[in-house]
Amino acid sequence: MTRGIRGTHLRAVLCAALALIAALVFAACGDSDDDGDQKLSVTLSGSAFTVPKSAEPGSAEISFKNEEKKGAADMQLIRVEGEHTPEEVVQALGGVMKGKAFPEWLFAAGGIAVVPAGKSATVDQVLVPGTYYPFNTESKGPPDPKTTVSFAVEGDESDAELESDAVVTADDADDDYQFSAEGLSSGKNEILFENSGEQPHHLLLAEIKGDATVEDIEKAFKEEKGPPPLEEKGSQSTAVIEGGEGQLVTVDLKQGRYAMFCFITDRKGGKPHALKGMVDEVEVD
Repeated sequence: MTRGIRGTHLRAVLCAALALIAALVFAACGDSDDDGDQKLSVTLSGSAFTVPKSAEPGSAEISFKNEEKKGAADMQLIRVEGEHTPEEVVQALGGVMKGKAFPEWLFAAGGIAVVPAGKSATVDQVLVPGTYYPFNTESKGPPDPKTTVSFAVEGDESDAELESDAVVTADDADDDYQFSAEGLSSGKNEILFENSGEQPHHLLLAEIKGDATVEDIEKAFKEEKGPPPLEEKGSQSTAVIEGGEGQLVTVDLKQGRYAMFCFITDRKGGKPHALKGMVDEVEVD
């Protein structure tokens, strides 16, 4: 069964786990294909991002290339509503690092999870109006507001939808934090990761070791006395997205049992969602 998600505009905030980044630099690149879908290109080189000058609301294919010679990097997008300076954005992120809630004008806006040095990755998502800042959360040290960059998405909100036969859904209705999945298979999967909740979420996927259970994994997360019974090699993740939003992402899986979990917090702060029971299992054939 094919599932879809509409581009929406819901409030939520990024979790306190997001790290601050090093300085960024501005440049421009962007295009659109024949059927109207935008193609946006972002690169990271010498700890500096290049980003589009602007984009339109609606479906976008976003590619990210990590041109660093060493070290993995991600490209987490932060969307800002209204008039706010880079200094305000950086200060807000600093507050999050101290466990404070995010302001209502700051949103997790997708992007691309960890990419090894010299490699690239692509996602599809629906952009909504706002100002977008790219952050490498794998970098150490705070950003310099004077060189922090952004691009604007201007226009009317789009009714574009994303669809895939393979779907992973995050939800938090009635404080019941959980994942559900359908259509996953071994090999490369283009999946729709959709957030049906009100809180920001990302998806972490890791193969479960031996006969370990979800309860064993949750216990290890809570007690922090040793590593959880998960295979670090081959683990995969997505960027953080808001409630009501989604991404088409590619994951490469082998047969086995996988844990799906989230380490983002609520918009008001608090415990990571994995400590609230957001750990679920999926069998990949």
